[in-house]
Amino acid sequence: MNEAALPRHPVHGTLVGLGARPLATTHGDFVLHVFHDLATRDHALAIACGDLTTPAPLLARIHSSCVTSESYGSRDCDCAEQLDTALAQLADTGRGVVFYLMQEGRGAGIAVKARDRMLVQASGNRLTTFDAYAQMGLGKDRRRYDEVGFACRLLGITAPLELLTNNPDKIAAVEAQGLRIAGVRSVRHAVSPFNAHYLAAKWGSGHALSNDAGAAEAATPPERVTYADPATLPQAPHLVHMASYMLPVALRDGGKNPGPHWFRLHAYLDLTTGRERVVLTYGRPEHPAPLVRLQPDTLLERFSLPGRGTQRRRWDATVRTFVAHGAGCAVFVPRDDLVEPAAEPGGDADETTWVLLAHHAAARRVRPVLGGAGEVADEPTFRAALARYRLACDAALWLGGDA
Repeated sequence: MNEAALPRHPVHGTLVGLGARPLATTHGDFVLHVFHDLATRDHALAIACGDLTTPAPLLARIHSSCVTSESYGSRDCDCAEQLDTALAQLADTGRGVVFYLMQEGRGAGIAVKARDRMLVQASGNRLTTFDAYAQMGLGKDRRRYDEVGFACRLLGITAPLELLTNNPDKIAAVEAQGLRIAGVRSVRHAVSPFNAHYLAAKWGSGHALSNDAGAAEAATPPERVTYADPATLPQAPHLVHMASYMLPVALRDGGKNPGPHWFRLHAYLDLTTGRERVVLTYGRPEHPAPLVRLQPDTLLERFSLPGRGTQRRRWDATVRTFVAHGAGCAVFVPRDDLVEPAAEPGGDADETTWVLLAHHAAARRVRPVLGGAGEVADEPTFRAALARYRLACDAALWLGGDA
């Protein structure tokens, strides 16, 4: 083998460059740079446009992943809006970069984020998100930004950064990495009843938000949320139920009755893989025939793809169908679409996925929601898999190939 002919991967610090590819978004065309972090064993991304190597100040957003808003359509924070605004401003400027870091839940993970939300809702909003983190024995923010410095080195960025952020702590943390800050632009959005309490907590901690963030009245979830310690599923000792809370999910395609609609989010820890898993349920658990869906969770569709992306359209259609039917259960199947194709739900679902689906679809009969003729998980696949867990499968509900 001629090793000299093999593709090379630059490395700096703990980041290994995996390559770059075009990324078309609703705001224009970008270049997606993909990195692997040897320390976290996860991806880090840079979405860029223009010449990053010139000395003029570079417009930049350092953005932490938020699966609940960016993938599920939740309205209890402003993360998805900040990401979308950053891409729009980069496109308008013609030069800039979004550093997208896999630091869910302010660096603590989705399970901790779910326990934070559970604590806040169980307190009737007497606790803030920062109070909840303190109660769990955590500081208010566990994020690190050394990946940004490593990525700048790999991308040839030497210019000072003009940061798109509301967070003064982030500015100090970035400067502590030895990066120069040329200026700061706030990224503000209108407060809604669904994110009012969260934004008020950020405003109270010094974030550059408008005064109405601390004055708006917060929406009340329709179901009571109570605190619970993590507990093992009796039928699956490798699965630990970490938390559940109410999540306001809105349809991103607008249309009739866009919501938000209240779903219950369940966060699990899989002890065999160390992965966190998420289930969303809608309606009352005693419904005689709930709808069920295995929904791929793809990273690239968080970036405002043209046409909103196949899986995002199908999730919107699933939310609409669950609401019309009155009950539903969706198990999210993580897919690394940066390095492999995003398989259709059911085509690569592991045993854990089916266990979670059977556990939350308490009725003896269910009806699968399938996204179109291109999906691998057709009705016979669902029937065979669910039969192992003594769940009968009624005729499938097809959302249509363009759903």
